[in-house]
Amino acid sequence: MKNVLLSAVISATLGLTALPSMAKDVDLRMSWWGGNGRHQVTLKALEEFHKQHPDINVKAEYTGWDGHLSRLTTQIAGGTEPDVMQTNWNWLPIFSKNGEGFYDLNTLKDE
Repeated sequence: MKNVLLSAVISATLGLTALPSMAKDVDLRMSWWGGNGRHQVTLKALEEFHKQHPDINVKAEYTGWDGHLSRLTTQIAGGTEPDVMQTNWNWLPIFSKNGEGFYDLNTLKDE
């Protein structure tokens, strides 16, 4: 399970590496849910990402399982959703009926 989780976090984070080089700093927000183990692994991945891309700052926003869906729903309705977020596959139709409302970062991993 840890390997699957780590792979998912790294895949999502690596997707950010495809962002073009920019002259000024970029600030992004990334949201996920889970227990302390997931939080620590994700924070380490974000730290490594920042070492490789010092001009991209990623603000971590994480919660436990309880309340995460409600938080995302409120943020999306208010137009304040994170730039990068973890979501469950079964939540996708709630936010995007045809699945086109989210960008799959896996499409960037080979660039």
